[in-house]
Parts: sequence; C-alpha cells; structure tokens
Amino acid sequence: MTSTISHHTGTRIADDAGTEKIAAEIEHRLRRADQLVLPLDETLDILDQLQQFELGRFLLHNRGLNGYWTSYIFRNAPAGPTTPMEHWLLNNSLLCQARERFHRFKEEIAGSVAEGATLASIPCGVMDDLLQQDYRGVEKFKLVGIDIDEESIGYAKENTAEHGLSEHTAFEVRDAWKLGVDGEFDLIVSNGLNMYESDPQRLTDLYRSFHQALRPGGRLLLSFLTPPPPPPWVAPEHAAAWEKYDIPEADLRRELSIMGDIVQVTYLNFSSEDEVRGQLEAAGFTVHAVRYNDHGVLPIITAVK
Repeated sequence: MTSTISHHTGTRIADDAGTEKIAAEIEHRLRRADQLVLPLDETLDILDQLQQFELGRFLLHNRGLNGYWTSYIFRNAPAGPTTPMEHWLLNNSLLCQARERFHRFKEEIAGSVAEGATLASIPCGVMDDLLQQDYRGVEKFKLVGIDIDEESIGYAKENTAEHGLSEHTAFEVRDAWKLGVDGEFDLIVSNGLNMYESDPQRLTDLYRSFHQALRPGGRLLLSFLTPPPPPPWVAPEHAAAWEKYDIPEADLRRELSIMGDIVQVTYLNFSSEDEVRGQLEAAGFTVHAVRYNDHGVLPIITAVK
C-alpha cells in the first residue's frame, strides 16, 4: 500500500507549457462533461483565471495542497492576493473555514504547552500549528515535525529558524503509517491527512500508529470532514442545512465548480463523527471531546491514550 501524499510537483509552478498542457486536458474534459455546476463558458473562464496565479496553478497540477500552500491560505491577509480569483479563493471560498479551524487548533494546542512536553505535528507541513504557540516561561520542551514531503520539511526548518525555536525542534521525513515511534509524544496534532484517505482500515491503521507514538495519557488532536448536504439547487429540501456553512449560493456554485468540475480535488474524504470515533476506539483511543465551530461544522476531535 502506497503512502498518502497530496501532490507530485514542487511548490512553485510557472505559467508555462506544462501548465498549458494540464489546462488543455481539463478543458477537453469539461467540454465533454454531461453536466457542470456552472455554464461551460463561465467554467472555462475560471479555468483561465486559475492559471494566472501560483496557488491556482498548484491546484490544477496537483488536485490538492502541500504544506507551503496550506500555510499560505491559513496566513492570508486580505491585501495579499495577486488576482481577483485568488482573492475570492482566500476570502470567499470554504478555504476560509479551514483557516478558522486552524486557529481553533492552535487554541487547543496551547493547553499542552508545558515544561518537559514533547509535541508532534504529523504531517507538519511548515509547522505553523506548533511554531505559533507562546513558549515564554517554558524552558524545556521539544517540537517534532514529521512529514513525508522533504520540501515541506525544508520550509518548516526555515519557519523554525524565523521563530527562534531551532534548538527545541527536530524533523523527520517519515510515513505517518510507519512512524516507528513508541511512547514518545505528549501531543500529536494531525490536521488534514485523513482527508486524503478513504479506506476505513487504512484510517484505523493511521490512528493506531499515532496511538503507539503517544505516551500514556497523551492526546491526539484530529480534524475530519463530515459529509455535506447535497447542493441546495439539487435538493431544495436541504437548503437550510447549508446555512451553517455560511456561504452564499453563488459562492458555493463557484466553489463546487472549481474544486469539483475543474480541479477534481483528492482531499474530500468525508467521515461521520460516529465513524471517526469507531476508528479511534479500534486503534485504542478514548475519545475525550468533539468540538465543532460556532456554526456546527469543521470538528476537531480530542482522543486520549
């Protein structure tokens, strides 16, 4: 069984012949599609706009995000985007809710910052989740970043140096399913990896790997995506269920056009709370809490060894 990784190119992708080829293949597929969320001409215009900025090109090539672009989204300030489409993605799409969940993750992590603690982020990406904590007054602690992507580890090391935390930090290029770590961590944070994996047994195996790596009493903070209702224009009787996602219908149509029809993202593995609870318990965990945002979506689950 191969490891789960969300991309197959480097972070920076030029607007060159390679991008033109990918776009041409997508356009060919779109023109042959039986049904699209938006009219074909509007969909093709969005495809053209996605080629005009680096984040858009990365999505077209990889159908997912790496550590660098995930951090770019989470760190985004409104003045940063370079094109109207990038501004929309960063400020009007459902990526905004992923950013909000990231900040809730940081609040949950803060409770584990303590003298002598060893905290791990898997996959770490650029490791903003641990590096943006307040370690003032804590002298002895260790931060561990594990990721299968060597480029993300490189960015994480740069990020660590910028925060002045290099002496407290270690990194490993390693498969999360094969950590080979036994009782080492007080906390594991995993935000997003399970969204790329749909096999329930593989997910249970992943959580079992996390369980082995934790000390007795150690915590796992985990995100997961609950199944969304059908689009309101497809099933009007479920329109009210979309209110908790806090996204206007026009933006939702554009979202589904980009991530579904055009990009066909690979990271939308949906699991119910009961399913995730069952997998964690099968891996040996006790579920301590499941916290949703103020609208009742994007949960963070805390499990204890």
